[in-house]
Amino acid sequence: MQRAFQYGANNRVSPAIIELLIGERSKGKTLRQLGQMFDRSPERIRQLLAKHNRSQVTLLAESTVAAKLGYPLNWLIKLRKDGIVNPIRPGGLWLYSEEQIRQIPSLIAEARKCQRCGKPRPLGFHKFCRECSPQYRRNRASGIPPF
Repeated sequence: MQRAFQYGANNRVSPAIIELLIGERSKGKTLRQLGQMFDRSPERIRQLLAKHNRSQVTLLAESTVAAKLGYPLNWLIKLRKDGIVNPIRPGGLWLYSEEQIRQIPSLIAEARKCQRCGKPRPLGFHKFCRECSPQYRRNRASGIPPF
């Protein structure tokens, strides 16, 4: 037994419903969850989204993004845990959009800057670059605040 899914004349689905479907799908809801919300099959929801959602976002898994960018996976995990990037997690995997992937190199470069002068830090220096690190240690030993 199939229920009617009519919103308006000529058996059309309302644009507001389509916008709601697109919004909920972009938040990470599955087709099955959307189908249960609107009392339709996941296939019908997929058809509606395919018909009306022209700009579908491609989502890539975290490990794929790390391999694509050539960064260690733990750098992406650190960005995620620090709240710098906010991927979605619909089914257990962290998924990144193409826009987020484009922003990751600049976010990592920003996170790798010296906290004092803003120059890039070499690996192994946690807060300051080579020039600022001795000043920080000297000021800490004398009891003078570094900044």
